[in-house]
Amino acid sequence: MRWECTRLAAELRVAAIAVRGGEIAGKLREAPKVLEYDTVAYLCDGDGNPRTDSVESMAEPGSSDTGRRPGRPRSANVHSAILDAAVTLFVKKGFEGMSVEAVAAEAGVGKTTIYRRWRSKEELVVDAVAERFAEPSAPDTGNVRDDLVESTRELHLLMSSSRTGAVFPRMGAEVARRSRLGRLYGARVIGPRRAIFARALARGIEREELSEEIDVELAIDLLVGALLLRRFTGRLRRSDTSLPECLVATILTGLGTQDA
Repeated sequence: MRWECTRLAAELRVAAIAVRGGEIAGKLREAPKVLEYDTVAYLCDGDGNPRTDSVESMAEPGSSDTGRRPGRPRSANVHSAILDAAVTLFVKKGFEGMSVEAVAAEAGVGKTTIYRRWRSKEELVVDAVAERFAEPSAPDTGNVRDDLVESTRELHLLMSSSRTGAVFPRMGAEVARRSRLGRLYGARVIGPRRAIFARALARGIEREELSEEIDVELAIDLLVGALLLRRFTGRLRRSDTSLPECLVATILTGLGTQDA
């Protein structure tokens, strides 16, 4: 445990530089540019503002399966089939390599069915990705360390999952180049999770567990950046259950250290 924390401390220095706009050392898988997290980008409006309207079922009252084309899902399953197909193709081919036509074929639906639900390919993909990620919890245990460990553990499980983790290298490139998809992803997926960390740190400051002079954004970059760095370099393991606690302990020790 002690050796792991010592090694992790060194990685945090690299992660902080990476998340703040430097280049991640080493060759990254499918994400040659660094993930630069900008809170403004996560909360952007205009093209970066995700839709909030719900998708209504396409089923018509009294409809039945009679006459339905073989292989095409019923209306109740169309939405899920499209989202699964979109994620599968996004992970396999990337955003530029996939098409709405290919998603329709993979899902077994017509192209017009997709366009009735989503205005653009970007909105389709970000909805599909967000659907795979469970709604983040917002722990409030009364202790900043426990809050941060719980949220970091949840993020660790998310990033190391075979179902959701494969999205990060592809989406990382989109975030790095500030594409519309990257901005939508930031607002829908990353922003809310960073806000949970920010509130936990703010409560720690209010309870005087942390100095009011700490850089909250940098602390979040360190927590998230260390996990991302390990994910992109193939070293993030689901079995490493001690990582979240060790990571939080390392960061809190650093935040509590006073300059000589």
